Amino acid sequence: MRVIETLDAVRPEDFSVGSSVAIGKFDGIHRGHQAILAQMRATAESDGLQSVVFTFANNPLSFLRPDVCPSPLMSCAQRIEAFAGAGVDVCVMVEFDAEVASITAEAFVRDVLVERLRAKHVILGADFRFGHRGAGDGALLREMGERLGFTVEVVEWVIDPDLGQVSSSRIREAVQAGDVDSARRMLGRPFAVRGEVVHGDARGRELGFPTANLGGVEGLVPADGVYAGWAVLDGVRRSAAISIGNNPTFTPDEQSRVEAFLLDFDGDLYGRRIELLFTHRLRGTERFDSLEALVEQMTRDVAETRRVTLEGGAG
Repeated sequence: MRVIETLDAVRPEDFSVGSSVAIGKFDGIHRGHQAILAQMRATAESDGLQSVVFTFANNPLSFLRPDVCPSPLMSCAQRIEAFAGAGVDVCVMVEFDAEVASITAEAFVRDVLVERLRAKHVILGADFRFGHRGAGDGALLREMGERLGFTVEVVEWVIDPDLGQVSSSRIREAVQAGDVDSARRMLGRPFAVRGEVVHGDARGRELGFPTANLGGVEGLVPADGVYAGWAVLDGVRRSAAISIGNNPTFTPDEQSRVEAFLLDFDGDLYGRRIELLFTHRLRGTERFDSLEALVEQMTRDVAETRRVTLEGGAG
């Protein structure tokens, strides 16, 4: 997949066959986004077009209203890899800055979608707005498409039968509350963070549960607690008990960190990158009065992780 990071780098000659373009923020790439991408690719394949995603490297609110801008669910790199995995040909991921914010909706359609990307088909979610002050929507696209020669498809909300409307904001709320099961259902996959394994205080190893401590974490970190899930290392998925918090038994004033104990694994992880997939929340963080009580609880956490992942096959 080709990645383009500036509007100036979008050259019309690279899209001479025409394109099917999906536009949106795509934070989390949840089931609603996946429906948009699947339909965009289907149209591209049937009509002989390039499949293109147009999105932003940052949430527009980070420029327009940084005081209310939510934390992203995924890093840019995570989103790019997800687009590539979905079979997208080209990802245009530009920084939302003063220049981009000043582009009117009509100019965006005319100059970016039509002139540069040679769009023949444009698809977006029902709630997405574009252009200066968010003036552009599906209705404007359809009106301009009739004049400029492209078709428009607006994808309605995806509704989960139990959870209701699927959206990035609802997934964010679930993750921040530690409800990784609801997040998994709305995403269609386990919620994930990733980072490089760094040196910690080695206390887990001393207790018989050596953990991988993540540094430079990509993705929104769930609420403090203990989770069952998977650690992906070199493409191999391993059952893992994951702890997020400041270890209240030993370091109650320390900053929260992300660490994972990989079941049935014995090897050096320092400096290696791993991805953690969250499938179940086991419990909140607790302070224990003795090392024995802590080790007993960790043993139960590992046993429950083994049960829900290896036996239950969740995720």
